[in-house]
Amino acid sequence: MEAANSSFSNDLEPRYRVDGSCWRFIRVASDGLFSEPGDHMFRHTLVVLQLQLAIIFILATIIHLLLRRFHLPRLVSELLAGLILGPTVLGRFFPKISDILFSQQSLKILSELTRFGYLFFMFLIGVKMDVSLITKSGKRAWTIGSIVIVFPMLTIVLIAKYIGRTVDNMDIYNLEWVGLFSGTLMLTSFPVVACLLMHLKIINTELGYLALSSALISDLTSVVIVNLNSYWQLIKLASIRVALKSMFLCIALVVFIIAVLRPMMYWMIRRTPEGKPVRDAYVFLLVIALLLVAIVGDNVGLQYMYGPFILGLAVPTGPPLASILIEKLDTIVTGWMLPLMSTSCGYKSNLWELNRPLPASEIFVITVGFLLKTTCGFIPAICFKMPCKDATALALMLTAKGIVELGTFATNADKQSIVTQQFTLAVVVVFILAAAVPILTRKLYDPSKTYTGYQKRTILNSSTHEGLRVLVCAHRQDDALSAIKLLELSNPTKESPLSVYGLYLEELIGGSTPLLLNHQLGQKSSDGSRWQPVINVFNYFKSQNKKQNQVHVFTAISPPKLMHEDICWVAFDNSVALIILPFHRKWNSKGKMISDSKDLRALNCKVLNKAPCSVGVLIDRSRTRGPSILANSSAYHVCVIFLGGKDDREALALAQRMRGWPSVFLTVVRFIASNDCYQQGWEIMLDDECLRDVKHQSKNNGNVLYKEEMVTDGADTSRLVGSLLEESYDLFLVGRHSRTNSPVISGLSEWIELPELGPIGDLLASSEITNPISAFVVQHQIIEGGCESTLTGFEI
Repeated sequence: MEAANSSFSNDLEPRYRVDGSCWRFIRVASDGLFSEPGDHMFRHTLVVLQLQLAIIFILATIIHLLLRRFHLPRLVSELLAGLILGPTVLGRFFPKISDILFSQQSLKILSELTRFGYLFFMFLIGVKMDVSLITKSGKRAWTIGSIVIVFPMLTIVLIAKYIGRTVDNMDIYNLEWVGLFSGTLMLTSFPVVACLLMHLKIINTELGYLALSSALISDLTSVVIVNLNSYWQLIKLASIRVALKSMFLCIALVVFIIAVLRPMMYWMIRRTPEGKPVRDAYVFLLVIALLLVAIVGDNVGLQYMYGPFILGLAVPTGPPLASILIEKLDTIVTGWMLPLMSTSCGYKSNLWELNRPLPASEIFVITVGFLLKTTCGFIPAICFKMPCKDATALALMLTAKGIVELGTFATNADKQSIVTQQFTLAVVVVFILAAAVPILTRKLYDPSKTYTGYQKRTILNSSTHEGLRVLVCAHRQDDALSAIKLLELSNPTKESPLSVYGLYLEELIGGSTPLLLNHQLGQKSSDGSRWQPVINVFNYFKSQNKKQNQVHVFTAISPPKLMHEDICWVAFDNSVALIILPFHRKWNSKGKMISDSKDLRALNCKVLNKAPCSVGVLIDRSRTRGPSILANSSAYHVCVIFLGGKDDREALALAQRMRGWPSVFLTVVRFIASNDCYQQGWEIMLDDECLRDVKHQSKNNGNVLYKEEMVTDGADTSRLVGSLLEESYDLFLVGRHSRTNSPVISGLSEWIELPELGPIGDLLASSEITNPISAFVVQHQIIEGGCESTLTGFEI
């Protein structure tokens, strides 16, 4: 027996055992240092697989680090890694090393692992895809999404098949491959477009929403077209009976997923306590269901990836189920298994094959197809009066190619006898489009310029007759309550109304489709209970002042890094004059700081740098219960610290709107440098003009007190601000920036902790303050150009 085992270890030929069975004995793992003499590591498949994975990922990472400065997606680096490890470089110049590292047996294992990862990837695509986006899409998205897939695909496939029939050499111009090749190039894949938008960081822009909606409509339409074509091929090659049987079984599988598996998922959600993650046993059960659906779908006529895709669509969006599936599967699938697909496609390609004369017919199909698809995306966009550059960028984004097209080529290449030159040409086309589209789109469309306008949207420039338009951002109910208290002080009247746009911000979990819901249009989502408390706050404010206030409520569900795009877009679209942001620090009723969110601070900084109007950060330490301040207090004391500059003038303009309340007492403290040689100039004249109304006593200034303080430097200013904090003020209004050359703030910037609040705002936001003092730091609109990043260490 020992001799037999020894022979099995050293010889891979079949052997007969006493029970009559026969197999090929392949040792998977190596004994390492304890291996027998002559037993080298490359005989063991697990060791070879681990070495292949290490080489692939190290090489792809190095290439990506070199190409990242050109803003190229990681897919380009993975394809290049495959080309280097394949017959293009390693197989041609170092054939012995290539044969050892990538033997035929190891490539089969790697290919199966790739297919397995692609199966899970299609499932995750369905999980992340929000089909309800179709019902929210307008006529523009439906028109563009339909035209950009139907007309190019039908036209180019018919042309390609006609060319295929007219060529005599069918070994090269395989009719099925020509149809597949042309049809795949005409696809508009939702995950590819979503990844492109995330890569360009424009998924939350208006153009991003349009591209995403159009891509979703195009993708689902292409699924219908592809499957109808499959049944037509069955009718031609087999019979109508076989096609109807396959169609019936596929429909039965879809019905089973919808009628059995989807209710089972809702049962899992109901069994999960609120706020708790779904049990691991439920996740394992869904993975088993995923594999079974893939096997059954492949046997009834669907391609193996469509069953998991439909199952993913059936998963209820958002937490707790979709979010936990993405959390557990996304990293290993998209970070490990899926890159093997693109690297494998690069490995199977051989660029030296392109030295031979390329078929003119295929070059014609590629060129005409690209121009036709781009035109079908461009013309409808122009008809809907989009700017030319935006229409071109949209057309390019809907023409983008990526991992889905590579997966389609690789999956079908295994089933058909495809010439290496044909497959290489297909991979090169995907490579060129994957590299060129992001670069061209970035050149054509700059989202930062969307909000840079010449119209002044500030409190100072808001006319009394039209009233003040304010956007209130809230992450939770407390944020909305704090902002409503501030807006109550602004004294809305019938002659000077107040238009409030409430925006509830929620992190996107368990999906790749961001949402911007307008609750005035009746838009809802599957889990609206999370934002209902915030909506109730705004509705209460509206009910208290029906004639003076107009309230509109939105909900934005998006990734944290792109949440500022939603804020800026809502402000821009509604011509808002002021955005109110909640401060990233929170205090309890005893004055103790209970939270300090770095993500919220980074979000505020992005909005300050990009906003199309004035912005204010509300630091709330108030301990007043309820949504109203004036109902619980006989007197409310507001202090404006005025150092000069456009930001301080904007804060003063807000304070002047509070003069109408008899219980609001306003104090304006102007700090003047005793040794300032810049007391003349246009800025000083503007400051004096804005202060003229509060300097002189009148019937409108009965509750207004104006005083001036002489200071020598920043230390003197800091001391006076500290003395004001000891007085009985409830709210401080201050500008973010003052005149940079003023001695009033000299030296303060050296000790500043929160530069996004400015020197005075930083003093008012100190964590050492325990008194119930709130502060509102205002920044005037940036009319044109940018503003330097104000937060070191954060991605702005």
